[in-house]
Amino acid sequence: MKILFVSHRIPYPPNKGDKLRAFNILKHLAQKHELDLACMLDNRQEQNYATDLKPYCRQIFCEHITPLKIKLNYLRFLFSAYPLTMAHFYSAGFKHKLAQWIEQEKYDLIYIYSAAMSQYVLDVEHIPKVLDLVDADCQKWISYAQYAKFPLSYIYRLEGKRTREYEKKVCPRFAACTVVSEAEKHILEQFIPTKNLHAVANGINQQPYQPYQNQEKPEEYNLLFVGGMFYFAYIDGILNFYNQAFDDIRAAFPAVKFYIVGADPAPEVLKLNQDTNVQVTGYVENVMPYLTQATVYVVPLRMAPGLQNKILEAMAMNIPVVSTTAAIQGIDAQPGRDVLVADDPKVFAEEVIKLLKEPALRQKLTQNARKLIDEKYDWQKNLKTLDQIIRNIT
Repeated sequence: MKILFVSHRIPYPPNKGDKLRAFNILKHLAQKHELDLACMLDNRQEQNYATDLKPYCRQIFCEHITPLKIKLNYLRFLFSAYPLTMAHFYSAGFKHKLAQWIEQEKYDLIYIYSAAMSQYVLDVEHIPKVLDLVDADCQKWISYAQYAKFPLSYIYRLEGKRTREYEKKVCPRFAACTVVSEAEKHILEQFIPTKNLHAVANGINQQPYQPYQNQEKPEEYNLLFVGGMFYFAYIDGILNFYNQAFDDIRAAFPAVKFYIVGADPAPEVLKLNQDTNVQVTGYVENVMPYLTQATVYVVPLRMAPGLQNKILEAMAMNIPVVSTTAAIQGIDAQPGRDVLVADDPKVFAEEVIKLLKEPALRQKLTQNARKLIDEKYDWQKNLKTLDQIIRNIT
């Protein structure tokens, strides 16, 4: 088949959640189909990554929307009923290019990655369309509103309401809609009047995530969190963990080190570097050295829509995980067997301390978690579900 793949970001490099999923789906589809890719760029330098995607795509179109254009789009959309996320990714030139391709190329399928990009193909009715929502975005904004201060709390709540109404109207206009987990599917089923929702889970590529086998990790006490530290949910979770739980862990293990690894850390996160037990790295070229040295992987997020790939990566690397309920909800993991779960900061600290004290418990959790990864989170296995969805609608 000839497929038009439309994404809100260039799906390369696959170094964070949205790009990771988009790249693996694109690569999988390219094995059996001809793909054309149209995507947005966060900055002009990302155009260079198009070269890395050429082996999978027949032709590629990328567009960068300038910050000024985005602000003007926000003003246009502010008093409309549409989510501001749509404004962020709107471009008349991009819409014109897609219309040209759709008219000329006679596609058999259009694959839309992210609800914000659905605006470009709503009037296309003669070609089967798949919309990968990834997460229940409406719930994400509503969760943000619970923890943000005014006026952000008001903006997030309004965005959540608008996104919910938009998803409710748009999803029935696609032959199939997919999300990253059964948990996200259940959220959307509460208000979307359609039977075309499907869960297509993420996976782990066995390379480069190979766990320590016959090697022993150093006798150190290293906590690790990896994620883009400009995201509101990550900033909130890490600061709450540091302020409410970390001192208890340090009291039990004075030599403990907490590594916060991720691009563009917010100023309030960077300030944690003043603590000699904490290292905020900012962007790193390769996260693997931090993973191989980690004793416990902490995911103290109070809001975490979708599926947290960072947890899958830690499990694949045989790193025991302590998570909140919110962060683990998209993963079919059993608390106490595959991962330790706590929502109260004091209890969270106790669970981390327990793992630092008990090597046998760490080994038990990592063995169970690795088995879970092998059984349920393999890309090739999980994307067979997508193959079946496409067969059913084309």
